[in-house]
Amino acid sequence: MAEAMTLEQLKLAPMGLAAPFSLDVPGGQALVCETVFRHLPGKRVVFRAHWGGAEVLVKLFFRQRDFLRERAGLAAIREAGIPCPREVWTIKDEGKHVGFLLATEYLDTAASLQDCYIQWGLEDFVGLLREAVALTGRLHRSGHMQADIHLDNFLLKDNRLYMIDGGGVAPLQKPFENLGLLFAQMTPDYDDLSAQTLGAYGESALDVRLFQRTIAKIREKRIRHYLAKTTRNCTQFLATRMPRAFVVVVRALASDNVLKLMSEPEAAGQAVFLKQGNSATVMKVAGDRIDWVLKRYNIKNFWHGLSRCLRPSRAWISWKSAHRLELLGIATPRPLAMREERVGPLRRQAYLLTECVEGDNLQAWLLKNDRNEIPEWLDRELLKLFDNLWRGRTSHGDMKATNLIVTDGRLEVIDLDAVHYHRCKRGFVRSYRKDLQRFMDNWQGETWQHFEELLRPIASRAGITLVNKKV
Repeated sequence: MAEAMTLEQLKLAPMGLAAPFSLDVPGGQALVCETVFRHLPGKRVVFRAHWGGAEVLVKLFFRQRDFLRERAGLAAIREAGIPCPREVWTIKDEGKHVGFLLATEYLDTAASLQDCYIQWGLEDFVGLLREAVALTGRLHRSGHMQADIHLDNFLLKDNRLYMIDGGGVAPLQKPFENLGLLFAQMTPDYDDLSAQTLGAYGESALDVRLFQRTIAKIREKRIRHYLAKTTRNCTQFLATRMPRAFVVVVRALASDNVLKLMSEPEAAGQAVFLKQGNSATVMKVAGDRIDWVLKRYNIKNFWHGLSRCLRPSRAWISWKSAHRLELLGIATPRPLAMREERVGPLRRQAYLLTECVEGDNLQAWLLKNDRNEIPEWLDRELLKLFDNLWRGRTSHGDMKATNLIVTDGRLEVIDLDAVHYHRCKRGFVRSYRKDLQRFMDNWQGETWQHFEELLRPIASRAGITLVNKKV
């Protein structure tokens, strides 16, 4: 049975509000909340509910200005001739001014543009993206924009694309940067779709190359903003500062087992050692559903500790690098948690916890398979890897074959403590060339020839001629 709640209780509810619950609204019948989609404590709750025998999407605001902004934004979208969920009713708690409710039709079975981006292939997605660009252009021509436009602002139902989120609608400023923000939600390999979709925007003066540079600039700004959140307490991450340690965990994955392991990483229970090196110790431990990999970055001696104590640890660098690569569309074991041992401001040894990826490194995998028949999917994975690194101005720093893991028909990158984003293009190109050549140094014979032919266009873009050093 759904718990009965009041507007005052919902306003004071901490993060993690769960359904179901019922809500008595002023002057109306009770709402039964079935699913909570978003909860910002003290600000708003968005949920699916039953009311009058029908399903509705309810946005409960605790500040009147947010309520008025949402209504005005939805009205602006409708007036621009853009499909938008219709308003069903509004209720204001006029007495105590505790809550303001807005109900719109619930688009059952609708999929967000984000869902389609993840699930569809690039060729299937281009038509839908073109439609989203067309709707954005229509909104811009009405003098408005989605200030924080993103893929979840569009819903697809019955082959019709809807625009939602009236609260994000604002007067139009810098329209092409706003459109670029839409593309920046996707990984760099989607940037080329701009050439196929910009015509739908409705303007003839868009320079594709200039627009793609705008996308790259906005994407990096988004990445840096996100990376700043990976080491502080927020909706996505749980950070804890203790007298002698700093721990951060992905909040959605902060199970009791993860928290226990991060509180006492040296008491990891039954573990299988994967590597016992002087600089790092790597163990496989039992996780909640799959195995985890716990990597301890060691302090080799006093002088090594002295050189590292005032710098971010290699675990810290790998933690941020893993999130950067994920945002660039480069596969890497999912990061779960990170811990730094500290004495005041001084950093000591550190730990990184990731999901375990089962598979062989690329060199071992090729030795087990017929090297004369390198599969097409592997070629695509390598092209995507180096292309996205190029577009993201990011170098790996140690592109040896043992740092590339083949698993389930894809290539995952590991050992991220030397990953670096380059502000300076000259420095980036120099490091990128080293990555390409280091990758080629793993091979010889027909394998080297195959990969050289595959990567030749990318090497040419970087201004390097790949050399076979084993001849």
